[in-house]
Amino acid sequence: MRDKEVQDDNSEGKREFLDALANGLRLLNAYDENTRAFSIQSAAELLGVTRAASRRILLTLSELGYLRQDKRDFELSPKAIELGYRYFRSLGLSAAVRPQLLELSRQLNVGAAIGVLAGTDVLFVERVEADRPIKLDLRAGDRLPAYAHSLGRALLAQLPPQRLAEHLPAGTMARHSQHTVTERKALNAELALARQRGWSFANSELVAGLFGVAIEIPSCTGEARFGLNVSSIGQPWSVSHIERHIVPALRACAQRLQMLTDTLG
Repeated sequence: MRDKEVQDDNSEGKREFLDALANGLRLLNAYDENTRAFSIQSAAELLGVTRAASRRILLTLSELGYLRQDKRDFELSPKAIELGYRYFRSLGLSAAVRPQLLELSRQLNVGAAIGVLAGTDVLFVERVEADRPIKLDLRAGDRLPAYAHSLGRALLAQLPPQRLAEHLPAGTMARHSQHTVTERKALNAELALARQRGWSFANSELVAGLFGVAIEIPSCTGEARFGLNVSSIGQPWSVSHIERHIVPALRACAQRLQMLTDTLG
């Protein structure tokens, strides 16, 4: 009797198995540092399906935002990062990075965050706030426009022109305050300065009085996917103070976080 129940359970599982979904997930898992793109033919060969089935899978994933199409090639899009983010959140990634962010926050008496680019936004993987009277209502999972935030700019500054365009609004960039940089030429100048300095700065571009400094977190692949930021409200730091005190603290924290971010990447 028990054997029959097991057979029935197995049969039920097979009937409920969705080949198309399984193949889509297999394809997403096949991307790595050596395989950055698939064509319809190469995906068909990998999955052992027809070109027509391969085309439907690729176009479906593209429509959902997990892939981006470049002529005949399909590459992972930034949205795919969110799948990994949700998984690691469920395993306690926040608990792993939070002590480092708290240490940085207490050292500088400011808010601290780690984030990634997600489309035209910067997505906070984790964020902690300093114990101060005025606090920012920002937490893990929140998004802000990447072009107007120091963490977003630190990551945008590392991208080649084509990749950069994918993370900027297609039309006019919204003006969130009187200080928001909305002209492409001016933004490019800010990104060039960030590349030259090795850190980015944004002041009152999203909210009056909110300023922040950010750097990229080193990666074993050479491509930075994560950034580290500190932010506060009030009188912004001088460049000399940033370079003497803020950036060294950020870099020390980024080195400690690199093992975790390499695991995510």
